[in-house]
Amino acid sequence: VTGSSSGFGLALIEAVLAINERVVATLRDVTKLADLQAKYPAEQLLILPLDVTNTAQIAQVFKQIEQHFHRLDVVVNNAGYALGGEIEGIPEDEARRQIDTLFWGPVAIMKEATRFFREVNPQGHGGRIL
Repeated sequence: VTGSSSGFGLALIEAVLAINERVVATLRDVTKLADLQAKYPAEQLLILPLDVTNTAQIAQVFKQIEQHFHRLDVVVNNAGYALGGEIEGIPEDEARRQIDTLFWGPVAIMKEATRFFREVNPQGHGGRIL
């Protein structure tokens, strides 16, 4: 689950953990999940730093998932944020950062997830991207 620090991402990982399933929570500041990390064992909860605009970090996260859980069933592309204001008042660099986070980040996650589903998961298992 990308964007696990608050909102839907946090609610989703809490719900998954509550039914005793395993989850990988990714977020830019892993200290925000210190309470959950103290509550759940590493066999159930893996917390990893991730900025979805950093493709090298995305590849590293998937490598760590492979080493830790050896498979992956569902990827939830949830990272994002909103910009407010008049279109002409938003600086172009801020708008481009947002597009990188909301569009190109999820594209990079999907590419790596698809590779993982095909090459790492057991033959015929696949996976889901939400």
